[in-house]
Amino acid sequence: MNVGSAMNYLPIEEYLPHRGRMVLLDTVLEAKAGRIRCAVTIRPDSPFCRDGGVPAHVGVEYMAQAIGALVGWQSRCAGEPVKIGFLVSARKFVSRRAAFPVGAKLQVEARESWRDAEGLGVMDCVIYHPVETIAAEATLMVFQPKDLQTYVTTT
Repeated sequence: MNVGSAMNYLPIEEYLPHRGRMVLLDTVLEAKAGRIRCAVTIRPDSPFCRDGGVPAHVGVEYMAQAIGALVGWQSRCAGEPVKIGFLVSARKFVSRRAAFPVGAKLQVEARESWRDAEGLGVMDCVIYHPVETIAAEATLMVFQPKDLQTYVTTT
């Protein structure tokens, strides 16, 4: 199975546990160990679009989905299934705009800062608009339990 090369990635849905309109990102542009860059174009029918744009705070979910795509891509490369993970916290979220306007072509980058063996990780994330101009950034803490069923029934 071809799970991704420099120019050829599966549809982003193949790397995320999300489905339907809750898949907010459009595509994977680049993925490698510990780093991913995804793209999303803001459209009038985009989830959360109001008054000609998507509020900047939705960028935290774009970042979280980029992290999910990174971990999903890593799982697919290892021959494992994509698993559910959780956003634990968002720290130092800074946006240089109140909203992302319709027509904006965003790039969302997530870089792994650290991840432990129990599934807890810290990711540094940036949203670029236009390319290479930082529109928003944050540090997200995420958690992916090894066994989801055991985790949800014992906590």
